[in-house]
Amino acid sequence: MEHTKFCDIRTCNKVCGVEPTFTPDREKVKAYAEAYLTPANVGARKGIFVPRELVNKLSKLIALYDVEGLTIGAYVTNILVNHLVDNRDAINELSFEGEKTVSL
Repeated sequence: MEHTKFCDIRTCNKVCGVEPTFTPDREKVKAYAEAYLTPANVGARKGIFVPRELVNKLSKLIALYDVEGLTIGAYVTNILVNHLVDNRDAINELSFEGEKTVSL
């Protein structure tokens, strides 16, 4: 994937060859909501740097979801935890190859 200066979902879709769909799959929507739209206490926090455009998009999405207690931090935490769990084997393999001590 080509790296762009700013995070633009439309650009990412074009580069990946992904076309947006307009017919929602209710099962996918339900699974997505259960996985990612769960309010959570983020706990001890540490800031990270992401493009402002991405934060603005996330802020708009959170407002549209209208889930009480859901914050950008909780949403992003849910996304990252799911990513790490789903890709655990590949991440561990890459960390072992590099002789790093991080293991998920």
